[in-house]
Amino acid sequence: MPRTRTNPFNVVLGIVGILFTITAMSYCVFVLRGVQAAEANAASPPVAFERLMDGYGTTFLVAQLAVLAIATVGAVAFDSAEGRREVESRQGSRGLSRAHDSSAAASAEGTPAQGKPVP
Repeated sequence: MPRTRTNPFNVVLGIVGILFTITAMSYCVFVLRGVQAAEANAASPPVAFERLMDGYGTTFLVAQLAVLAIATVGAVAFDSAEGRREVESRQGSRGLSRAHDSSAAASAEGTPAQGKPVP
């Protein structure tokens, strides 16, 4: 049985899913730190990553969600197409074996599968 092809959308889903998890956790930490008292945050100035999350955190999350949604639809479509292709190949090979069986039976009777007599 031939090996099935790897769904490239699943690779994208895995990578972007991990990035989304890290981004969401970082964004939550940033929000929790923002909720704390101002004097507690004054002791340590915001690092570059906190500034990045402050300015672009929501944009990152929305963009990653969009990529996840598109990759999910792509993965489902790819799997559906592969499933149809596999069913067609199985039906095709089953049809070939039936044709081979009928031609073998016809040859045993002295006529080919098309019904013409054998010389």
